[in-house]
Amino acid sequence: MAGYKGHIAGSLLFCGLLYLFPFWQPLSLTGKTICVLLAVFFGLWPDVDTKSKGQYLFLLCVLIADVVLIYREDYKRAAYLGLLIILPIMARHRGWTHSAPAMILVPFGLYLAAFQYYQGSPLDLLPYFLASLLGYASHLVLDRFKF
Repeated sequence: MAGYKGHIAGSLLFCGLLYLFPFWQPLSLTGKTICVLLAVFFGLWPDVDTKSKGQYLFLLCVLIADVVLIYREDYKRAAYLGLLIILPIMARHRGWTHSAPAMILVPFGLYLAAFQYYQGSPLDLLPYFLASLLGYASHLVLDRFKF
């Protein structure tokens, strides 16, 4: 089982696979940065179900996002974020957060939610979905092979 540093490194390594996709090159620097941050975020996310440095970093990110939402008076999204963050904390370690279906469903659910709120083509958000998926996959691979 990798520690949080190993999971960050693994998610960055897996995020490098985005260079293989044709949509990566035209992304702005901001878009590429967001992809990298999403990969790292989802590389840490499965360990949110246990007391760890990864959990602390993940919850710190969620806290910052929630404060920003409240500051913008977007109380509905802040409430949903608060509700969603409770689910993995209530699970046992290496439960559903460490499963292949969760690896697909969690990033895909966020992809669908983002698509609902933003205008444009679903393909515009595809790099961010794939970055999330690769970050999540890196976590499961590192845990499976005990790197």
